[in-house]
Amino acid sequence: MTLLDGKKVAREIQNKLQVKIDSLPVKPGLCVIMVGSNPESLIYVNMKLKKCQEMNINTYFFNFNEDDSEETIINKINEMNIDINVHGILVQLPLPKHLNTNSILNTVSKDKDVDGFHTYNAGLLFQNKKPLFTPCTPKGCIELLYYYNIPIKGIDITIIGCSNLVGLPLSIMLLHRGATVTICHEDTIDIKNKCLKADMVIACCGVPKLVKGDWIEDDTIVIDIGTNKDKLTNKLVGDVDFDKVRDKCSYITPVPGGIGPMTIMMVIKQTIESCIRNL
Repeated sequence: MTLLDGKKVAREIQNKLQVKIDSLPVKPGLCVIMVGSNPESLIYVNMKLKKCQEMNINTYFFNFNEDDSEETIINKINEMNIDINVHGILVQLPLPKHLNTNSILNTVSKDKDVDGFHTYNAGLLFQNKKPLFTPCTPKGCIELLYYYNIPIKGIDITIIGCSNLVGLPLSIMLLHRGATVTICHEDTIDIKNKCLKADMVIACCGVPKLVKGDWIEDDTIVIDIGTNKDKLTNKLVGDVDFDKVRDKCSYITPVPGGIGPMTIMMVIKQTIESCIRNL
């Protein structure tokens, strides 16, 4: 079994990106919008901001109150849309239920949509054209597979989870690269059997340790995108029961230290690319 070390790969990408940043005549700028005080969201935001500061990227963080109006948030996004010092805008999800997530995400300029969630960029991705940005977690997943020379073309992949943020765009990206993709969701019958038939299983459903050892055939590639808190140990665990699966698979991502660092680095990479486009 080979561990797919997202931390190591992210560090290598960071070193290459740092050379680009240091050669730019202006500093890239990333704006992060957060609403409320969700502790898990705050952890993710702080990780992104810390990495940006470490790499000499300007950051603009706006943390709105849980009960702030949609108009207030949209006004701030529009302000950032026209700020020439801001090259990327990221809205931390999930948003409170009283807010229209699609409306807020589509307020972000398509030219600063570093998360790749704007309808314009999502549409180009689905049509196999060139979006300005692609969703960062799927992008990080693909880059990790490429780094380890894991083939995509011609293999059978089962994805557990079909969110607009991860499962759905990832399925399209893999499909465009020649994979045969099966998407499983809460209404799918016999997910275990679909996993057993797959060359690669990707779990991104937010259910701790859902994928068990007897769901995986020998030498399967396992990508765990889930990040959950174990209620007994209070430690981070994935959607895959790592200890039960690791001895059966050929490759596996750890949680933490797998896809998470890659996601953060893709946010930064796309912010830098946006900055370069606007020189």
